[in-house]
Amino acid sequence: MPPKAKFTREQIVEAALDIIRDKGVGAVTAQAVAKQLDASTRPMFTYFDTVEDLRVAATDEAWRIYDERVVQGLALTPAFKGFGMACVRFAVEEPSLFRLLFMRKSERTSMDEFLEREGHLDDVLDAVMSTFCIDRGQAKWLYENMLIYVHGVATMCASGVVRFTDEEVAERLGMLCRGLLMVLLAPADERTAVMPGPDVAFDGSLENYLSR
Repeated sequence: MPPKAKFTREQIVEAALDIIRDKGVGAVTAQAVAKQLDASTRPMFTYFDTVEDLRVAATDEAWRIYDERVVQGLALTPAFKGFGMACVRFAVEEPSLFRLLFMRKSERTSMDEFLEREGHLDDVLDAVMSTFCIDRGQAKWLYENMLIYVHGVATMCASGVVRFTDEEVAERLGMLCRGLLMVLLAPADERTAVMPGPDVAFDGSLENYLSR
């Protein structure tokens, strides 16, 4: 009867996550995992054929942690703002994991592909439609634009560029959401649709612009 494994697959993945948190995914090697476990490299290769297989498993676990945070955010009221705050809080509390999931070069080039990988499209759209009484197309447009802002704030936090309190994040998301809802009701004109250039000039006051 073969001896019982000293470490479980979950313990090895958690060791890899701890290395990622400290030094990044590139630091995950067989030797680094062995040192983290205070063991030889054998336990890792009991469950994984290659180091890359372990990195993929650790990335999947990072997604699971992120998904758990998002579900908690969506359980708040309003759920849409809770989602945004959960994303930012994940970046604050798990900056290395946020960078692993959202700040690496990717083959995904479209917003639709990004939303599919992020994995919460239907739940968020349901929350948006319920909160603001808009249709699915409008909700998806609002979500896409809100997510760009949310990930901008989260990236600043994960990079250590700036700190935001929960109250500041909630206030800024509220202001952005009000602005996006105004855009849904206001048709674009030449001042908002034009590509900027040195010879572009507009007449009219700020009050006139806001009233259109």
